[in-house]
Amino acid sequence: MRIGVVVQRYGQEVAGGAEALCRATARALVRAGDEVVVFTTTARDYLTWEPHYPAGRHDDHGVEVRRYPVEPPDPGTAARLVRQLTLDPGHADNERAWARAQGPVSPGMLAELAVEAQHFDAVTFWTYLYATSQLGLPLAADRSVLVPLAHDEPMIRFSLTRGLVKMAAGLAFLTPEEARLVDDLHDIGDRPQAIVGAALDPSSVGDAAAARRAFDLPTRFALYLGRVDPAKGVGELLAAHAAYRAGGGELGLVLAGREAGSIRSPAGVVRTGFVSDTERLDLLAAAEVVVLPSRYESLSLVALEAWRAGRPTLATAESDVLVGQTARSGGGLVYLGSDQFATALRRLEHDPDLRARAGAAGAAWVAPLTWPTVVARWHGLFERLDK
Repeated sequence: MRIGVVVQRYGQEVAGGAEALCRATARALVRAGDEVVVFTTTARDYLTWEPHYPAGRHDDHGVEVRRYPVEPPDPGTAARLVRQLTLDPGHADNERAWARAQGPVSPGMLAELAVEAQHFDAVTFWTYLYATSQLGLPLAADRSVLVPLAHDEPMIRFSLTRGLVKMAAGLAFLTPEEARLVDDLHDIGDRPQAIVGAALDPSSVGDAAAARRAFDLPTRFALYLGRVDPAKGVGELLAAHAAYRAGGGELGLVLAGREAGSIRSPAGVVRTGFVSDTERLDLLAAAEVVVLPSRYESLSLVALEAWRAGRPTLATAESDVLVGQTARSGGGLVYLGSDQFATALRRLEHDPDLRARAGAAGAAWVAPLTWPTVVARWHGLFERLDK
């Protein structure tokens, strides 16, 4: 099959779970024999969309990647309009203005997609949230698959989002919780849909000693892996961990990921900055617990990585997705608020048998999640599309 992929950012250096999963899926489809063409931008940063990669056509392990420049966004206007629309929803003009102000708007990409769309068996649009999908999907509506990557935030309730969901020929979800949210809000009906899920690429076992040589790590610590961003719940995590430490908790905290936004952390919290895939594995091997504080998830790849490494997770119960993933896997505990965080982390700190049981359960649950299985679900969805 010939598959188009439209995504706002694409590349090994991009710090984003949605983009990482998109890239891994594209490469898995190519390994299965499909031809995959990615339409994306030259940007690495999702706020400024400043050019980082060169425009033009590139190869990524058999995936053809076409990068296009974008118009300058207006983050201040985008933020103001989101606040306004959250308090006073239903203004279509303001929603369209928000979409363009947030971006990324790439006239070159849209022009080429309008011409090329008919030459694909299906065109997948990754995330409902960005202009690449909002402006691009109407150009390929009859063969479009929307991958919403949805969570419960104000923008999922916009009429612009409702129109995008209604227009898509098919929908691909990552978890049952995400599918239920979109259906409850926008009524998918009998259109083709699938919970395609995700898998992890094969990897070696991490080296805890290498992590300790590379970083000044606490003797025992909980690990946060991902973008160090207020939108990911990192501020709340720092406050909850500080309260836990004030109550006598011994586990330190390591934040591993690219910095986004301005967050001050208490003394004793280690911040590594962006880490390579090898360093991620090494940090997981050195950690005792992996913390998942983001309430806005459609699926947590970090949870899968933690469980593959045999590490238990401690996840916020404010995310239905994380609650569901944790319940299905048995791979950890959940918490609601800083008091429960401290109680749960103390349990994991003091009970090595609990850590071992949860880590083993998570590892067993992740083991059958292979790329051939995920690709088979994608192919089943593509075959059900009405052309």
